[in-house]
Amino acid sequence: MTERNMFPEAIVSSPADVMVSVWDEASVSESVGLAHELRGAGLRVDLYPEADKIGKQFKYASARGIAFVAVPGEEERSRGEVALKDLRSGEQRSVKREDLARAIREALDL
Repeated sequence: MTERNMFPEAIVSSPADVMVSVWDEASVSESVGLAHELRGAGLRVDLYPEADKIGKQFKYASARGIAFVAVPGEEERSRGEVALKDLRSGEQRSVKREDLARAIREALDL
C-alpha cells in the first residue's frame, strides 16, 4: 500500500507520539503491555520490534520523527515507573507508569 501511495497523507507524515522500547527478551511482554495501555489512552504508539541496544532504539525513533521513547527498564519497573526520553531536548526523566500517558500528552500539547 505504501508503494502505491494508498495511505492518507496525514497518516504517512504523522509519526507516532511515543515509541516503547524493549529492554531485553524477558521484558517483551512488559513493553507490549505498556504500548497497549498508551494506545488505550489515545496516543499513537510504535513498539520497537525486538530487544536491542537502547542507543539503536533511540536512533530508530529519532529517524522516524518520534518525539518520545518510553523505556520500561528494570530499575524503573521495580519502582512502578517508566523512563521517558524526550528526543527533541535530550531530557530523560522517570514518570510513574499511571501518569505516563498524561505526561506525554502534556509535553505534546494534546
